[in-house]
Amino acid sequence: MNIADQLPPRQGEVLKLITSLTEQQGYPPTLAELAQALGLKNRMTVHQHVAALKKKGLVQWEPGLNRSLRVIGGQSSEPISINSKRQSKSAGSSNVRGLPMAGTIAAGNPIDALETDEYLEVESRYAGSGCFALKVKGESMIEEGIFDGDFVIVKPNPSPTNGEIVVAVLDDDTATLKRFYKEKGRYRLQPANKDMEPIYVPSNQDINIKGVVVGLFRKMS
Repeated sequence: MNIADQLPPRQGEVLKLITSLTEQQGYPPTLAELAQALGLKNRMTVHQHVAALKKKGLVQWEPGLNRSLRVIGGQSSEPISINSKRQSKSAGSSNVRGLPMAGTIAAGNPIDALETDEYLEVESRYAGSGCFALKVKGESMIEEGIFDGDFVIVKPNPSPTNGEIVVAVLDDDTATLKRFYKEKGRYRLQPANKDMEPIYVPSNQDINIKGVVVGLFRKMS
């Protein structure tokens, strides 16, 4: 019996819909797209179902990251690797690996996360590991060898250790790429550019760490 058929009806419907929309579009759906497909005006209901599916180990999902939703746990969970915004039917190959492009990350002043339909094509140990890719915009990490236009590979981790390079979402929903330091009474997001100042966040203020940088990818052409 299909796993979806063993779930409460609405959860099973959501799980099947995630799979079908991913296959149709070539990339994972957003919660808003799921709500629309289900005929719901409020995506909070979808949020609750997806959270329940994640708790059961059936989907991978990082709240706040666009198109991070993927079915796992016995369903089709292989990332779809594409060279442009859409996957052609002939492009699928069992030996091709891809990381979901979660958008653009600021290496400079924090920016709003940008939604994307793309996958970054890689053949590495990171593919299928829950990691995702972000395209770097800005020069605040150039002294770490991370330049504008590079792609960073990020592993979800809400509890980084001091000194790790992280993707941080601030309380105004902007995101930035910086080294993370927990200090007395505050967090410090440290750029790697002598011309830029760190960002200080009081410890009583929300700071959402989406993950730590575990790899770097640079296209040469």
